Amino acid sequence: MSVYKSDSDVEETEKFLKDNAMRLSLMLEAGNVFPWYADLERRRVEIGDELFETYGVKKDDFKDDFFDITTVLSRIHPDDRGIFDVVYKNLLEGKQHKIGIEIRLDLLNSGEYRWVDLKGIVQVFDEQGRPSKVVGFATDIQKRRDDEQALIEAKRRAEESDRLKSAFLANVSHEIRTPLNAIVGFSEIIANTESQGERESYLDIVKANSNLLLHLINDILDLSRLEANRVTLTWEECDVVLLCRQVVASVSFSRQSSDNQFLFTTSFETYRMETDIQRMQQVIINLLSNADKFTKKGKITLDFSVDEKTGMAVFSVTDTGCGIPKEKQKLVFERFEKLNEYAQGTGLGLSICKLIVSKWKGAIWIDPDYTGGARFIFSHPLKIEKE
Repeated sequence: MSVYKSDSDVEETEKFLKDNAMRLSLMLEAGNVFPWYADLERRRVEIGDELFETYGVKKDDFKDDFFDITTVLSRIHPDDRGIFDVVYKNLLEGKQHKIGIEIRLDLLNSGEYRWVDLKGIVQVFDEQGRPSKVVGFATDIQKRRDDEQALIEAKRRAEESDRLKSAFLANVSHEIRTPLNAIVGFSEIIANTESQGERESYLDIVKANSNLLLHLINDILDLSRLEANRVTLTWEECDVVLLCRQVVASVSFSRQSSDNQFLFTTSFETYRMETDIQRMQQVIINLLSNADKFTKKGKITLDFSVDEKTGMAVFSVTDTGCGIPKEKQKLVFERFEKLNEYAQGTGLGLSICKLIVSKWKGAIWIDPDYTGGARFIFSHPLKIEKE
């Protein structure tokens, strides 16, 4: 029994099929899913138009050899070729009939590898039962991979933050307890000491530890405000050469008991630039003070220069002290990191310097090639991009 179909029925069926094909194409594009077909005998790969339309290129612009299997395989990331070769070999030998693998692929030869979820299944076998034709889909999963990596990094940062918080609290309690114990202990001794000379000696100890405690608390508060991004830089134009001279003179005067010589060198008589004067002074003073701790009967030199190529003012503090081992040069900018546990100080000064310099979009580092002691270098942009 035959069933007669009118022209209108045929047209309706064709329209239905076209509409479904269009819907499927849109769904594939929306999901970054690209159909492909491989003829293993002819060593050809056909790729759906959706791939080219998604990335805004024309399929006709690619030469015929672009669709050769060898060419396609060469687009696989070098680190992923090994695992793909195993899957491909098993497929050719008939050991498996399906493909399911995530690899990085630069299919359009754009220079950018993207993660794809490559799936396929053997559709036709030859007379010997070996795979002849394979069909499948390639799904662009770069965003998913990026999101996964971002989550991993966020988890790592959270764990590191928790570890640093615990270490910070432990170090804070230790650093506060030391001068506080001295203040309380010697205050009790003073109360029971009749000798005026001993009382003055103990008072000096109490005063020194009080200053140390005050300095520690100020550093902690400053560090916390900088890390929380609650510090706003105040930009003023100033003669930075004069500023450096004044800071060196001030530090030299305040450390008259030091046996070190404080110097300032520059090729400029004067140089005007915008900076946060208070924070600039703070960075230089911290670096000079740090150098003074680890230098005995030596020279500590502040230098100022300008690098026109990078658009940066460059400052350096060089000492003739004991120096810093290369393996510890990156650690000195961490909170409470002290090369010498018996040296006076909180171990926060260099961390504060790093945060301040970063805030004005400069950099701070230790010169790894200087062997006569230690040389700290930091930069400051000549043209300020105000927030």
